[in-house]
Amino acid sequence: MRLLVPALLAALVSGTACAQPFVPTERVAIDLVRDRRTAGFTTVARTLAYAERVTGGAFRLGGYQVDYRPDAPFARVRICYRLGIDPPTCGLDYRVAVSPAHVEPADRYNGLTRDLEHGPQAFLRALAREADLQRQPDFLRKVQAVLDPFDPYDWR
Repeated sequence: MRLLVPALLAALVSGTACAQPFVPTERVAIDLVRDRRTAGFTTVARTLAYAERVTGGAFRLGGYQVDYRPDAPFARVRICYRLGIDPPTCGLDYRVAVSPAHVEPADRYNGLTRDLEHGPQAFLRALAREADLQRQPDFLRKVQAVLDPFDPYDWR
């Protein structure tokens, strides 16, 4: 009995035992992201379905990927999609934790996730901007990506 109590305390205090209750399972993490309410007063799943319907197939949802890091107390859920002629990508990222349930964009100030968080209309404008970039040569796309953070007329 004396040996059991210190071993039990050591297991409870260790980092891996403490971090595990906060990391959701794959299904729970995906459900939390799908049900997240955005600033547009709708869920992420509804916004993505709306974008698929309105764009006439130019935007297609590809699924969800859940990534875990052994040292992180959260899971990263990546939403995969295909837009126009570009190859499929997993560019919409969220960080998810449970106990208590918490979902937040991985990068709230940059990228399509920011526009998704601002509602369906902002997300559609961002998709249109990305589709316009597809028509440009690769060199101009790279220049535009570098200069985007310095755009004083950013309407997002």
